[in-house]
Amino acid sequence: MSAASLPGVRLWTGRVLEDLRAGRSCLCLLPRTPAGGADAAAVLDELLHELGDFVLLPAPGPADAAAPRGAGLPGPPAAAAPPPGGPWTDTAPVLDYDDGLSAFGVGPRGGGPVPSDAASAAGRDTPAAHGPAGGGEPGPSAAGRAPERGRPTAHDLADRVLKELGAAAPGADSGPAAGVDGLLHRLTDGSGAASRVVVVRGWHEPVPAAAAELLRRLAAAVKAAGLPPERRPRLLVLAGPSGLAAELPEQVARDDVAVHWWWGVHGRLDTATVVAMARPPAAGRAARHQLLEAVAQATVVEVCGPFLDLAERLAAEWDGSPDTLPPQLRRLLCDEGLLPGVPDPDDAARTVPAPRGPAPGAALPAPAGALREHWDRGLADRWDGRLRHWPGAAARRDPRTQETGAPVWDWEWEHGVRTRIWLAQNTALLPLLDEAREAFTEVIRSRSRLPLPDLAARYGPRRDGVPGPRPGTAAAPGSAAALAGMELGDMWRAHIQGDARLSQPEADRLRTLWRSRNSLSHREALDSPRLEGLADHLTR
Repeated sequence: MSAASLPGVRLWTGRVLEDLRAGRSCLCLLPRTPAGGADAAAVLDELLHELGDFVLLPAPGPADAAAPRGAGLPGPPAAAAPPPGGPWTDTAPVLDYDDGLSAFGVGPRGGGPVPSDAASAAGRDTPAAHGPAGGGEPGPSAAGRAPERGRPTAHDLADRVLKELGAAAPGADSGPAAGVDGLLHRLTDGSGAASRVVVVRGWHEPVPAAAAELLRRLAAAVKAAGLPPERRPRLLVLAGPSGLAAELPEQVARDDVAVHWWWGVHGRLDTATVVAMARPPAAGRAARHQLLEAVAQATVVEVCGPFLDLAERLAAEWDGSPDTLPPQLRRLLCDEGLLPGVPDPDDAARTVPAPRGPAPGAALPAPAGALREHWDRGLADRWDGRLRHWPGAAARRDPRTQETGAPVWDWEWEHGVRTRIWLAQNTALLPLLDEAREAFTEVIRSRSRLPLPDLAARYGPRRDGVPGPRPGTAAAPGSAAALAGMELGDMWRAHIQGDARLSQPEADRLRTLWRSRNSLSHREALDSPRLEGLADHLTR
């Protein structure tokens, strides 16, 4: 089962498509190493399949076939190294309105060469606007700005979009025929070009910031043109946060631009699906195996959370015994080199509360600033409404051996894993234990050596410490309704004190149910022998 077909991924892509169909442009931010192991190319394929009509940049070519399919974002082209001018050169902020300064040939910010006065005044109307016919230094770009030592800009990206749209070659006529201005004119002139979504794969772009600048200018042009949603041009940019300014997502988020973070995409259902597909075939008595398998799957889901690659491996290799889970998990993390550096206990990333779940149809929230580096590296994500860190992030180094994950030093990490085991056992076993408790009340009624009213008064549910029928029950104390709320511990006490005569198998069953329920109530996970014994009693 591909990661792109998981329920959480389908919901995320559905939100993006919903915004695009509503006439909004979208900026999608994906981590370099996604926690769920999702392939960025597979997610893009899912979006393109639903879009139908689109313009893809960079255009598909031999590099796409040669690129390996794997988790995370591919690296940018080798030529993408930023020049000495800095990564944000030629990406000046764009206002929501036309300030008129583009007509004066404003030069680039960041120390690039400034066009000459003649070239600036001539703009696109002179041949120099597109460089000399042969040799020499290049002139200003099509938008009236000088290229910075060969560094691609938003105008180069706009020219490539125009080429894919089938527009005239840059500089073929006077007027805004090329560059950002030419693209904005083409997309907002009512010619029908706006019906196609322009999709930019930021991980293949030499300068991802150029796509962000184009997105900002397009939003301003759409607002100035006053186009209705069904006629608005739409730009879909998929990129990683490392190539963009940190404040950019908050700056571009507005009514006509939606920002979608790959944050909190996977939930419990996604992890449970991956675990169920990875578990080995069933063996042994069907009912008993189904119960133990349900507990094992719930345990892997709870321990691994949004880290689907780890969940898949643990589900395939773990034998299902609670006692072997911590060492098995440690081996997996060490074998793959997946024990990252330990964050400082005082690090803000460990104290940020989990955000509340979004309303249906709303965009997922973004990771907090202190978490974004961990999120980008695949070490943190939001899962099931909670902030979850990579399971190996808490492993410490033994101060004597300097080995990560040494058992004599790692007891805090193991305690955290066993807490997850307890949570999973609670989820899988408590409903079954309550059903068994309710069924055993009939055995106690039939084996009672006391009149039922006396049995209910002595061992029945208590309210404010006073014996009596279950609150809200109007029946007589000796009725089945009054005894239905008797707890397992009270039943065991009635047997020990001789007020209920049980056979040895019945007593063994009651003791197992009571001890298991008592352990789970006190946050203690069942070890392997107790879990297997409980499964035997629950499935008889």
